[in-house]
Amino acid sequence: MIDLSVIRCPRLSIKRAVYRPVVLAFLMLAGIFHAHLALANAAANGQGTLPDLEISPNPLLLMDVATGNVLYQRDANKKWYPASLTKLMSAYVIFKAIEAGEISEDSVLTVSKHALSYPPSKMGFPVGTKLTVGNALRMMLVKSANDIAAALAERVAGSEPAFAKRMNAEALRLGMHASHFVNANGLYASGHVSSARDMALVARQILVEFPQYRTLFQIPAIRHGKKVLRSYNTLLEHFRGANGMKTGFVCASGYNIVASATRGGRQLLAVVMGAPNAQIRAETAAFLLSEGFQRQDMRSGAGVPITQEAAFGPIASAGNMRSEVCPNGQVKWNPTVKYSSSYLSPRFKLMEPVRVYAGARSVERPVILPENLAQLPLYAPRDKSVLPLKQQKGSQIKLAQLPRAKP
Repeated sequence: MIDLSVIRCPRLSIKRAVYRPVVLAFLMLAGIFHAHLALANAAANGQGTLPDLEISPNPLLLMDVATGNVLYQRDANKKWYPASLTKLMSAYVIFKAIEAGEISEDSVLTVSKHALSYPPSKMGFPVGTKLTVGNALRMMLVKSANDIAAALAERVAGSEPAFAKRMNAEALRLGMHASHFVNANGLYASGHVSSARDMALVARQILVEFPQYRTLFQIPAIRHGKKVLRSYNTLLEHFRGANGMKTGFVCASGYNIVASATRGGRQLLAVVMGAPNAQIRAETAAFLLSEGFQRQDMRSGAGVPITQEAAFGPIASAGNMRSEVCPNGQVKWNPTVKYSSSYLSPRFKLMEPVRVYAGARSVERPVILPENLAQLPLYAPRDKSVLPLKQQKGSQIKLAQLPRAKP
């Protein structure tokens, strides 16, 4: 009689040899699934598994507005496509024209075929539509309307190329040596470049030379007819103390922002160039501002004067993010990034939308800001030249080093 156990044992060994890898693989997959499930549950419960803040990898700058000292910078002299940050320079030239008596806020401009030809962001008024300069300024700075920026340029200088010459002349006078402007709205054009340092220079000059216009940069939304058009600067209603100034985007530039805020009587200004999406742009600016308000090594009086141009690196050729931001010519979809915590607050209501009008109607009334919003002085310096800044002593000055962000 054949011992069946002798025959069965080899069969059992063969089966074990065949199925053991399958069982092990199943157990490994089950373990991986369980781990992913645990991570997902931890994330949902806020147990710290979400990533730290991702800071924009491109040019950055943080400046104290009162002293003109730069508290932190990275590649601040590198040329960059400014996109709609250009409208800060356009606004500065317009403010100079108003001051010189060439135009007033009640002056009337007409939308031309050239102005209307620009792509969005735009108001889209038909050719021949008349606007006051005051209404047009609000549309340009809040809605970031490209067509209205061109119409303003034509009203001030007769043509947009002539206006660009004025922009470049003022940029040179202010010491913006990395900048060259081709148009009034910042849409991509070969040779239309600026830098984080240059944008900080013109933004600060607006704040100290024309404080009477600061409210234009603080408006979170305008109302035209039944339409409410919100500012792209999310910090205005998501960061306490935010009071300006401008955002910008084209494929070549990525997402840019110049953001100012005041806390404890101190005003700081952050510049972010080339963020990969709007969320990272806003979070990076909020992080820089928060660090500046809180850190001892960034207290008032610290930093390097922005006039010390060599301290911010060489004026390098412009970066281009087109292939990353707009592959195949289209803006790619960027999902929001979930962080363990945010430097932005839940949305609060700053003020009601400011009404604007098409037609020759004057600005209805001045913008009245909430009493608890930090204000700049109501006076402007008597000297309308570039505001002088004190030079720091010492041959070597170091900027504060920012660690990797950990909310």
